[in-house]
Amino acid sequence: MSISCYDPPMSKLLERAFKKARALPDDRQDQLGAMILDVVEQDQSNLHLTADQREEVRRRLADPDPAFASDEQVEAAYRSFGKK
Repeated sequence: MSISCYDPPMSKLLERAFKKARALPDDRQDQLGAMILDVVEQDQSNLHLTADQREEVRRRLADPDPAFASDEQVEAAYRSFGKK
């Protein structure tokens, strides 16, 4: 394997993943390609959450706001609407 300034090296793990991905059907390769592009484009984005915003997201995911109804409560309410 030759390395030049036009062909920068990849990590061994990424290189292994690409070798395995070559054996996938075209539609799966396209899905994988889209996922990789999403990750790369997110890293290059000018939009980033602050540390406080990231912490708030973690807090909300770990402990949802009890002011909102749970999925079970919403389902029960919809079921009650159908009763006469």
